[in-house]
Amino acid sequence: MTEPSTVSYDDHCFEGVETKGLSQVDEEALIAWQDVLDMVAAGRPNDIACPFCNHRPLTIEEVEHATRISCGKCKKFIEGRFQP
Repeated sequence: MTEPSTVSYDDHCFEGVETKGLSQVDEEALIAWQDVLDMVAAGRPNDIACPFCNHRPLTIEEVEHATRISCGKCKKFIEGRFQP
């Protein structure tokens, strides 16, 4: 399990970030996911591709009061809660 962190995106916040295969939140992974999080927060989830393998579409699902964005090809994901 990763250590939770809070990442601000303009007027939205994404809390409890988890990324695949990391013991701690990796800042480089957060940077890679930033555009994806921005697009989801802006209400444009269909315009995004995986920041690692460029696969489309990404899977976006609500899991236990959190949002999970994952790639079906490379299996990388980010999970947390959007806060207004």
